[in-house]
Formats: sequence, C-alpha cells, structure tokens
Amino acid sequence: MDSMGGMMTMAPGVPSLFYMQQIFWAFVGTAIGVATIANILNRILYHQRISSSRNVSGAAKPRSFFFQAHATTSAIIREFSYYSKPLSFRNRHFYLPPVGPVMMMVGYVVLIVVCVFYRLDPKDFLQWEDIGYRSGFIAVCQMPLIVLLAGKRNIIGFFTGVGYERLAWLHRWVARALLFTVFIHMGFWFSEWAKYDYVGVKVKTDALTQRGIAAGSVLLWLVLSSVAPIRKLSYEFFIVQHIISWLGFFTALYFHVPEENRIWIWLPLGFWAFDRFIRAVYLIYANLSVLHKNSTGFLSCRATFEPLDESHTRITITNPPITWTAGQHLFLACHPLAPLSSHPFTIASLPEDGKLEFVVRAKNGATRRFFKYAEKAYSGLPTATGRRSTGRSVLIDGPYATIRPLRQFDSLVFIAGSTGATFTMPLMRDIVQEWKGTKPTTSSRLPGLSTPAGAVTRHIRFVWVVKRKAAIEWFASQLDQVVRDVEGLRNEGHDIAVDISIYITCDDALTSGQSSIMDGAPRDTNKQNGSSDSSPEEKKALTKNIEETLSRVSSSSTKDCCCTRLITDENAITPPCDCVSRRQHQQQESASTTSSFGKPKRVADTRINLLSGRPHVSNIIRKTAEVALGEMAVVVCGPPGLVQCARNAVVAISDDRAVHKGTGAQGIYVHAEAFGYA
Repeated sequence: MDSMGGMMTMAPGVPSLFYMQQIFWAFVGTAIGVATIANILNRILYHQRISSSRNVSGAAKPRSFFFQAHATTSAIIREFSYYSKPLSFRNRHFYLPPVGPVMMMVGYVVLIVVCVFYRLDPKDFLQWEDIGYRSGFIAVCQMPLIVLLAGKRNIIGFFTGVGYERLAWLHRWVARALLFTVFIHMGFWFSEWAKYDYVGVKVKTDALTQRGIAAGSVLLWLVLSSVAPIRKLSYEFFIVQHIISWLGFFTALYFHVPEENRIWIWLPLGFWAFDRFIRAVYLIYANLSVLHKNSTGFLSCRATFEPLDESHTRITITNPPITWTAGQHLFLACHPLAPLSSHPFTIASLPEDGKLEFVVRAKNGATRRFFKYAEKAYSGLPTATGRRSTGRSVLIDGPYATIRPLRQFDSLVFIAGSTGATFTMPLMRDIVQEWKGTKPTTSSRLPGLSTPAGAVTRHIRFVWVVKRKAAIEWFASQLDQVVRDVEGLRNEGHDIAVDISIYITCDDALTSGQSSIMDGAPRDTNKQNGSSDSSPEEKKALTKNIEETLSRVSSSSTKDCCCTRLITDENAITPPCDCVSRRQHQQQESASTTSSFGKPKRVADTRINLLSGRPHVSNIIRKTAEVALGEMAVVVCGPPGLVQCARNAVVAISDDRAVHKGTGAQGIYVHAEAFGYA
C-alpha cells in the first residue's frame, strides 16, 4: 500500500483486490436475483390460481408444462431443504436449522474462501501479505449485506418476499462469516510478523494495527453476545448494547480501512439511516393522534390489559390506526410499565374485528410487568368483577412479517402449540372470510396483478395443543364463529370443510418448548387408542366423560394432569387422563368452566374435537395430503420441537408419495414460526 491508502500491486495473473470484491457481490447479487425471480413466479402462480378458481376445479393443481416443472422443482428443493436432524444428549434436545439454510451458509462460506484464496497459495510465505490484504478487502465488502439483512423495512425482503424475522437468522450467520474472514485477515498478518518476531512491536506502535484489533474485538463481542442463550438473558439490554457496539465497530473500522475502501462503510450507514427514516415515518403516523380522525389525546393507541390465567395476558387496542393482514406482528411498547423496551407480539385478530388483540405469555421483563399490571387493573383473574382499567397509552411499530397467501392452496393444515394459536387462528379465520366473500379485493403493487377475492382452499385442518382446557377460552368465540360460518356455507352448497381438534396435555414439547418430539411413532403400544369401530353411543358417553374430567383438572396445577399419550386415531375411543385422583381433595371447580348449577360447561362447540393427549403430527398431515386435489400448505407455530416434527413429517410424506417423481401427488409447502425473538 502507498501510505496505507493506495492500491497494492498484486503479482502477475492475480486479480486485483477491488476485482475480487466485485466477484463476491456478483455471486451475492445473483443469489438475491434468483430469490426475487422465485418470488415473482410465486406471485404470478397465486394470481393465476385465484383467477381460475371459479371456473376450474382443483385450481391448485398445475396444468401447464411450465408450472408442472415448477411444482416438481419446488418439491425436490423442499424435500431437501425442510429436513432437520433431531439431536439429543442426556435428555437435552438440540434443534438444528433445516438443511436448506445450512447449505446456503455453507455456500456463502465457500464463496468467501474462494474469493480470499483465488490464485494465491497459502503455503507460500511470500504470498501471506497478499492473502492478508485480500481477506481484509473481502471482509469489509460484506458490511452492506449484514446491514441490509438486519433492517425491519428490508430491501432484500421486499424483493424476495422474505420477512425480516427470517432474514435475521442470515444476518447473524453472515456476521459470523465476517468474523471468520477477519480471523483469516489477522491470522496471516500475525503469522508473517511472527516470522520476524515483530508482533509486539506492531501492536504497541502501529496505530493502524491497533485500530484493526479494536474493530476485531468489538466484532467478536457482537457475535458472542448475539448467541441465543446470551441474547435471551435480557433482550432489552441486548438491543441497546448491540446498537452501541455496532456504532463503535463501524467507527474503528472506518479508521482502519484505506480511503478507497470506505465506500463499504458509507453504503451500510446509508442503508441503516434509510431503514430508520422509513420506520420513523411509520412510527409517527401510527402513534400521533392528530393524524387520525377518531383519536384523542397525544398518542392514538390505548391498550387494555386483561389476565387470562396465571401466566397469560390479553392486550387489546380498539379502533387501531393501522391495517394489517393475518399472520403479521408488531412491536408494542408501554414505557410507563416497561421503560425503554419494545417487544414483538403476533396479532391475534383481523382488521374486520376493529381491534388489535394479543395473547401474551408472561415470562420475564416487559411481559411479566404487563401481567402484573393486568392483575391489578382487573382486581383478580378473568372472572373477577372488579372495575376494569380504561387502559394505558402505548406505542406500536409495524406491522411486520410476510407469508405466502394461503388461499392459493387446496388444503391447509394449521398446527399450533399454546400461544402459537395467535398466529394460526387469524389465518384460518381469514380463509373463512374469503369463503364468505366479506373480504375486499386485494391490490398488488405491480400493475395488472390485482388479485380478485375468493379462495382456492377447500379443506382446513386446524390443530391446537394446550396444557389446560381453560386455555380454549382464549379463542372460544372465534372458534364457535368459524364452525357456524362453515356450517352455513356448506348448507348453501359450498364444497368446503373445516376440521378442528384441540389436544389438552401438559407436554412441554408441544406448548412451551422444554422438551422435544423426536418422532411421530407411538412410544408405548399399550397406550394406544381403542378401536375405531366403537358404537356412537359409546363414543358419546366417553366424550362426555373426557369433558367432565378435563373440567375438573382445568383449574388445578398443570402438573396435575400430563396427557402425553399419542393419539393416532381421533375417531377412536380414548379414555380420559384423570390425574386428579393422584391428589385427593385438591381440585376446585373453576368458575370459567362450570355453570351456576355446578355442571361442567363446554367451552367449545360440540363439533370441535376435544382430545386428551398429544397429536400424531405425521398422521394428521398425511390424511390431509391424501385427499388434497392440489398443492397444500402446512402452517406450524410453536416451540422448536413441534416445528421440527412438522417439517420432518412433511419431508417423509412427500418422499413416500414420490411428489418429486411425477406420480401426480401434489406438493406440500411449509411455513414455520418458532417461539422466541427474531
């Protein structure tokens, strides 16, 4: 380098440093371009299916050669990319990412290694300096990608149709790949200096080296503090320190890199500022009451906090100033209750409800403070008659997230664990609204691609796993409305169906993510269900027995009843899990599940299956796939064990049915949402 700023002269036949940066971004840009093309094809397919659904039966089944090839290619990629290897060690379960994202990151690391060592020999001592320069240039040119993947209003997500919450995983791993590149950069420089016993002198006297070590140290801290176990210790603290550390890293990096390379510093700073500006505009619009007609006061949103049980809070914002779609979430902040914190919550309602509604599990930090406030505001649990609070002013940021429109699929399977129903419930209700024809026509940002109302979907399978029967009341009215709406539509001659099953169990693998679902096979054949040939009278009597038993245990501790047996046939007779006898005289009838005459009150419509046990995820998906007339989708939201089980079940079913071999069996799309911060 000339005065550490000019361009270093490389050996004959070795590409220049700037040229290798261009090669790196050529590959990255190509990958983003391919994802963008795939997103456009999916949008065209969605438009085509909805447009033809009124005239063609089984519109979700590809007919043209092009879309048949597209479906086959998609099936091959899904079978490969969805699978995740279950691992366990000493009763601890580890949830690896699916193969698809893992291979994407492997390819990214290979790209870095090739760009660093292309036409350079790491065994040749005389080329160590060249490798040190090259790796430093490749490291700094990764900065725009890291910042682009981190933005909430994400440019890459806009083009590829992938939400920021999914790109956050790539953001963290690209940052780790950057650290790997920095280690190569430092390693070859230090190895060269060590040949002459010059490391100590450079570290003590050379300002450029000192700034480089400072930047590398801060980057190491950023990566280590972003590891999930550390990040989750205090998410509020993590966010604050992460931003401060990031600014410190950029400052040290700015003074370390040569002037010609500082474009890679200004670009990500510009992307970051643009993202913050756009978010600020949305934030101001959503929260200032002067911008909305029916709002009073300074802030436009007031939220009420209602305790649902001993660990869940319902937060409701009436007449919200924003609109959203099913499956989205927003960040909610209530600084008087939880200062300087903002948490993402899934929106459990539809715009047609006229309110934003969230069901939040009280853990630590802000969610625990919300629950404590709700208890005080309501002077007790949900059945209390104390005076209700008028609510607190809150700030909202969003909505965020994106999901492929589900009404383009022939059949849908929704699987949720506990509060995961806040994600799947509005998605199911949204399809029912499409069936009823009460939803407005959706518009597209692309001219000529406005999608008409309606849905290709014929069949919905909804599965919800809860620890206690009392949890059903969170969405009892919505479930009952879905059942009534579908019955009315069927009476009018519509060929649609919704099957709803609620599994009551205290198996943490399905609700809170404390253990794993390692497979879909029964653990003990002696715990299998009874024969499905039982008479209707026997089933009715046993169903009543199950309901009475669940009513008795619903108000006791969740440890009183652990219905962890696997239910492989929902039509079979299943004896109830009556665990109350283990603790005599402890049960107390809950007011929410018992009528004034002391008789158990059913909290859900009689057409909704209430089952005492855990679902056989693979069987549920397979039975739906066998009757699907076109491509189907599986939407799962819950702890990592449940998500992994659903993904692997789809891979096995798709492979068994040879979807990728042209057998005529249709593909299965999976959208998975796991508990935890993005």
